[in-house]
Amino acid sequence: MIFRFLGAQWLAIAYIGLASFGLSILVARTLGPDLFGVYAVALSLGALTAILIDGGFSKLLQRERARGSMAFVQIEPALPALAYGHAMIAIFALSVLAVLLFPDNKMTSLITVWCFGAAVLNQYGLAILRGEGRLVRDAAWQIGNRTLSAVCMVAALLFLGASLPWQVLMAQFVGSAAFGFFVALFLQVRPRFVVSPVVYRALLPLVWLDLATAVYFRSDMVLLEFLNAPKSEIGHYGVAYRLIEALILLASPIGLILFRHFRQGSDMPVRMVRQMLLPPMAYSTLVAGFLALLMWFCSDSIVSLAYGHNYQGTGKLLAILGCSLIFILPNGILNQAALALGLERWFAISATITALTNIAGNLLLIPVYGAMAAAWMTVLTEAVLGLCVAVGVGLHCWRTLGTKGEG
Repeated sequence: MIFRFLGAQWLAIAYIGLASFGLSILVARTLGPDLFGVYAVALSLGALTAILIDGGFSKLLQRERARGSMAFVQIEPALPALAYGHAMIAIFALSVLAVLLFPDNKMTSLITVWCFGAAVLNQYGLAILRGEGRLVRDAAWQIGNRTLSAVCMVAALLFLGASLPWQVLMAQFVGSAAFGFFVALFLQVRPRFVVSPVVYRALLPLVWLDLATAVYFRSDMVLLEFLNAPKSEIGHYGVAYRLIEALILLASPIGLILFRHFRQGSDMPVRMVRQMLLPPMAYSTLVAGFLALLMWFCSDSIVSLAYGHNYQGTGKLLAILGCSLIFILPNGILNQAALALGLERWFAISATITALTNIAGNLLLIPVYGAMAAAWMTVLTEAVLGLCVAVGVGLHCWRTLGTKGEG
């Protein structure tokens, strides 16, 4: 059964990864380095916007469907409706703020909110399927969503003459919204605009976690723009980062599948860590080391083959960012274990420490070293995150040994 789930998820991820990679090449070649830098910044800001729209509901839906908590026995059936209601209110409020705060770039900022808002609504449906262990259907939905959005983006770029970042984002929004309508019909969800204190108390650490994670994961692009780095340099960094994200996307099904097993074994943390967590972390570290070496020695060839000669100089950035995979891939598994054990508060604190480290380092070093500093800070912050979360999981196991005598 696990291999069936893993095969379906890898098929979906491979399809999505190839489609996204191909789209990023098409967008990069069409917009050029300067406008692609604007597009990359919009994606980074959009990731932060998506967290506010999501409100932590995705993680809560997945967790409660995998193994319900006593506090949500009564309210669990209403969680999808509450999630949709929260997201729609957030999309409206953020759309107004986007127009007011960014009048010079109101179209790009407004469409970014819509694009990521539609993605969040789709994510709710996927979270429900994942929590219930219906990973084959989840994979099919991912493929359908990516296909619709990709078709719309290709049509806009090749046939409708899209040449600006907001036009590309608008095409992606149309495809995501169309698929989101199908998901809402299938789940038979009607939004409920109700504020539940019980739900929002549980959501607070999850939102905090998502915000802190997004800040350290996306702040480099925003700070490069804020600190007036050259547009072409931002574009080069954005291209290198997209390649790393493609590899992370390919590795994500492993953590997704393991989460349900971690959650179901969370009543015996020490055994879970020994038997379920450490082996996949060791394997992922070996794979990450191989990928890092490949990028260190072949980065120029990879960039030239993928994006063309306009992005000369990106290879050095890709070589450095490739080193971060040594921490990113095992961290992806470790983070799922922390969430399954109910350590979201510790995880949130760890992500906050990581975000502060990333921002402080980038503010100090980007003015001197530019995008190179941002790349090395990505490596450092991933190492800091892994250390902090590992300490939290270790302390949790130690407390379990002391209170339950688990061995």
